[in-house]
Amino acid sequence: MHAGTDATDADDEGLLSVFGAPLLDALDGDSDRQAARALALLADADPDLVGPLAGRLLERLPAATDREPLVRTLATLADDHTDAVRAALDARDVDRSIRAAIAEADGWAVAERADGGTDVAGAVRRVVETDAPRPTGPAVVEREGTTDPGREADADRAAEREHRGDPAAVDRRDRIERAENSRAFRAIDMLSAFEDLSVVEPEQAVRYGSVLRTRARLEGDVLGVALRLFDLPDDADDRREFAARVAESLAQWDAVVDHDGVAAVHDWGDYPRPWVATPFLDGSLADRGRPSPERGLREAAHLAGAVAHCHRNGVVHGGLDPKSVVYPERSFDGLPAPRLDNVGLMGPVRDVFEPSSYLDPRYAAPEYFSREYGAVDAASDVYALGTVCFRLLTGRPPVTGDYETVRESVLHDEVPNPTAVNPRLPDAVDHVVAKATATDKLTRYETAAAVRRDCWRLVQSLD
Repeated sequence: MHAGTDATDADDEGLLSVFGAPLLDALDGDSDRQAARALALLADADPDLVGPLAGRLLERLPAATDREPLVRTLATLADDHTDAVRAALDARDVDRSIRAAIAEADGWAVAERADGGTDVAGAVRRVVETDAPRPTGPAVVEREGTTDPGREADADRAAEREHRGDPAAVDRRDRIERAENSRAFRAIDMLSAFEDLSVVEPEQAVRYGSVLRTRARLEGDVLGVALRLFDLPDDADDRREFAARVAESLAQWDAVVDHDGVAAVHDWGDYPRPWVATPFLDGSLADRGRPSPERGLREAAHLAGAVAHCHRNGVVHGGLDPKSVVYPERSFDGLPAPRLDNVGLMGPVRDVFEPSSYLDPRYAAPEYFSREYGAVDAASDVYALGTVCFRLLTGRPPVTGDYETVRESVLHDEVPNPTAVNPRLPDAVDHVVAKATATDKLTRYETAAAVRRDCWRLVQSLD
């Protein structure tokens, strides 16, 4: 067997077939770090070996006395050969707990490439043919003859910026690369239902957290996916409880997407932080002007039907305002109908974060400001429907001013009549908005379905 510095693909495959079992055995002994390094070098030398190697590691996991070296080696392989490791996980139908352990694990520090200057065979044979003592010191193996890769990478990027003369384009690419190399993204890529996931736009701050525009493949279809990562509380215990509650809300959202007035959910999870994957969206109601009276009433009726669908399935939105009314990307069919976004998420969020950062107080029901008006429930969604209808039909919020001014107005004043702002509206609109936004819950519409019915009657009156 060739043991020189230019090991061929055939040599590497032969090394795996001959020394695969001894190397894997060494992961359970004193030479675990050297064995992991040798396996990683084999994978670098011939990526076709990654799948079989990952399979052998997975086969050994159930019976391993110490699973950490196996999991760390899988994590190391996944860093540079994500697709191959993921295919091995999918082929064996590995459950989420194992996938999460791999995603969470720190890989071995194996930075050099198995090129013509790397003695792959020598690295393998040193593990299986000698009794090398276990090295002391940090639990990370530094490759011989290497310098700080971070500084080299920074220098390379700086040189490229100077050469290309387009720092904004290079910075954008760097941000995309950092996002794809982050532990959170790699974990989601491994845990999600997508066959492939890649970032196409840098991370942006949005309500509830941040979003990455990604391209995904699911059951053979290529999709544009908005991958949203949720904010987390600072305290570790609060994080665990918060993640569990957000996961419960995401499951409820996913259960009501069969209505065309609810934003679709491709996939969701709670590890390494709560996340949800939805289609790309073309902005929210907060970004739009006032539509025609007919279109505004049609959209109001459509949204009321979506809220009613949620309520029939035991789901309270809890955070309805113009930013949670979104529009899918336009198609050849014309302007799409609005959708409810962030369904049910306000419940867990308002217990650990400042609510006004996640819900526009100008559209909030009195019970958000004072418990004297009762709990936040389905009636709160009816109130929010009324304020969103006001925004749809007038292009303005129902109340303005600073937080205290808004609070006092919501608690003590009635919402203005929409016809006072937009005289083109039918007079009956004032009754619908007033009844939906009554301060006392008992005098509001009993159901969102009733709001939909009256909005639809107004649409028909315009014909």
